[in-house]
Amino acid sequence: MLSSELSADPLGKVHRGLTLNGSAFGKHVLIRTFPDEVAEAGFSAKVPEAQRVAGLLAGTRGLGTGHHVEAGRAPHAVCDYIPGRSLAQVIRKTREEQIPLGVDHALSVIQGMAQALLALDAKGLHHGLLTPHSVWVSYEGATQIIDTPGAAALAAVLPKARQLEQTLSPYRLPGASPLHQDLYALGAVLFELLTLEAPPARDAAAAAISRATLKAAQEDGPIPGEIAGLLRRLLAETQGFSSLGEFNKELERVLYDGDHSPTTFNMAFYMHTLFREESEQDVQAIKADQAADFTPFLPSDASAHNVLVAPDGTSRAKFFIWGGVALALLFGVMGYNYLRSTRMNEDLQRQLAELQQKNAANDNRLQDLAKQEEAQKALQDQLAKKASEAKTAEERARAKKDLEEAKAKAEELNRQKEEALRKRQEIAKETTAIAQAAAPAAQPPQPAPVQAPAPAPKVEPAPAPVAQAPAAQDVVETAAQIVNRTVPAAPRINKSFLPTALREQEIRVQLKVMVDAGGRPARVVIVKGVDGPFGYNDAAQHAALNSTYSPATRNGKPTTGWLTLEYNFGRPR
Repeated sequence: MLSSELSADPLGKVHRGLTLNGSAFGKHVLIRTFPDEVAEAGFSAKVPEAQRVAGLLAGTRGLGTGHHVEAGRAPHAVCDYIPGRSLAQVIRKTREEQIPLGVDHALSVIQGMAQALLALDAKGLHHGLLTPHSVWVSYEGATQIIDTPGAAALAAVLPKARQLEQTLSPYRLPGASPLHQDLYALGAVLFELLTLEAPPARDAAAAAISRATLKAAQEDGPIPGEIAGLLRRLLAETQGFSSLGEFNKELERVLYDGDHSPTTFNMAFYMHTLFREESEQDVQAIKADQAADFTPFLPSDASAHNVLVAPDGTSRAKFFIWGGVALALLFGVMGYNYLRSTRMNEDLQRQLAELQQKNAANDNRLQDLAKQEEAQKALQDQLAKKASEAKTAEERARAKKDLEEAKAKAEELNRQKEEALRKRQEIAKETTAIAQAAAPAAQPPQPAPVQAPAPAPKVEPAPAPVAQAPAAQDVVETAAQIVNRTVPAAPRINKSFLPTALREQEIRVQLKVMVDAGGRPARVVIVKGVDGPFGYNDAAQHAALNSTYSPATRNGKPTTGWLTLEYNFGRPR
């Protein structure tokens, strides 16, 4: 059964589907349904070969699991469910949301694709029709090529599906071998990830690479030289790669010898930032599926199998239900949320404004305390020096007494600072809670919730959209702030392994943290770090991600913002 549509693209649609165990939920799957143009081009005749490839993929990492391809009037492909979205959706939403996609994230995706293709190559197979629609990026940052079993079959019928062939042409190299087709597609996808532009034509690739800038990272600078070199070899036949192994080796050299450190961990933060609402909706729909009673959707013949594919491999396409009870439940929840949002009270907006004023006053208090702390520190240094230089016992006693009073004052300032920081955190929590309870005043009317045909389980409503702050003549903004700063663990390293320039100086790492509207660190960028495999950059990065923050605000509304941190590891020991 089809549950929820996750993606619509030129290759058809990807749904979250489910299998049944009697009248109860069995398990979730991903289902790719193909457009009529593909079916009319003769795709069903190629399905036996696709099924053979699916059998060969068992246990292969990076290519999905549990594959099955079926023919018939509604040809489709099935694999085990992976929470996430397609790479095409990642690129499109990155462009729309203008959240920087770093070079390290782009390389993380390409590295995952390359490793999957390398595993496929080890089985004597190639993909042949690789595009961003083929790639699924999980919410945990892992890259999977999920359409591999049917890719070669789809490529074979592409000449008869002229509209689809034209749409996919930027990722294809006419007349190329399957190996070089995959390499070319890798280059096309990498170019699009870095620039957010369509891949260039083969004869214009060299010029396009030379003038391209890192638009995905919101930078005006050119593509780094070592990555531009990879693109030229992939797209412009400049000493092209003879094998996937050769490309993978060169990619690893760029990754580990250069300034880039792609990790699944960082990619997971990016995915959760980019698709937070979709992820929450997916969780709700999954819970609804798991608790629902599907008796009304069973075929009249009780002896018939109630799964997508019968054990003998025959098609059960007639049992597809477009719009299952889970979809109805999801619409019901969304309808409830919209109904609740229209009843939003102006009192919430007034509370947001009051909290914004309190937060601004508290920030001013923190800045004043910081100045007093700095002055007290300077005073303590002066008094300590005066005490050490005192010539008489009376002078030493007086200086010591003054120093103790200064320390007591410093402790009191520190107590007040901690109290102000706690107050800031409380204000941030109140602001977020109120904003999540509010709804945009201009929310358009929505259709009534669809009544589920079966008894529906109780589903908790998703958080409503964030309210707009009350109109004001001037825009009032506050910056993101760190609330609890995690101390990084200094790497254990033999001092003699460090470059001479680093051995006798304090080691500092400066970075920028993107804090989302919920106060979560969504992205960390090293501004000035320690080159080489010494672990200081990683330690600082993990400390920043494990710290807690209060979000930036704009007219009292939490919003995404950046702040700069610096970690001092001291001198190497």
